[in-house]
Amino acid sequence: MIPNEVVAHRDGEKMIDRAAAILVSVETMKYRCADMVGTEFPLVFWRGTGRIIASDDVSVALLVRGVRIDLTWDRLTVTWVRLLANHTLTVDELGGGADAVGIVSLFAFIQADGLCTLEADGLIMLAETEGVPVHQYADMSLPTSWAPWRRKIHGD
Repeated sequence: MIPNEVVAHRDGEKMIDRAAAILVSVETMKYRCADMVGTEFPLVFWRGTGRIIASDDVSVALLVRGVRIDLTWDRLTVTWVRLLANHTLTVDELGGGADAVGIVSLFAFIQADGLCTLEADGLIMLAETEGVPVHQYADMSLPTSWAPWRRKIHGD
């Protein structure tokens, strides 16, 4: 049920359409992942491949370069909404770890028809955008692509 405040809002129709589009996108990802258990996909920003090892209505499990990543659909929904708001999403923005690479790579693989990928930069972008992006993220730290010994020296 849609609250009266949303219906009465001057942009209520756009808000409802956007919420419906987000839910459809996430439900599409759930459906595709359930059908693709065991499928390998290319990793963004890291070399190699990942694999979908399990998927249900609550979560999806990925194998990213030998590390099991269990992600809830709630977390993926929030990340998807962030991508839609900012028009871009990077591995660095999500922390740079195996889970970040898994999320960005999964989105790039499952939603390939609606996204553009810059694999070397760990970046995915919406192919078609609407409106002005809401930049919620500014990375002032050193890039995660630096060698581990550089990270220790610089505290990154």
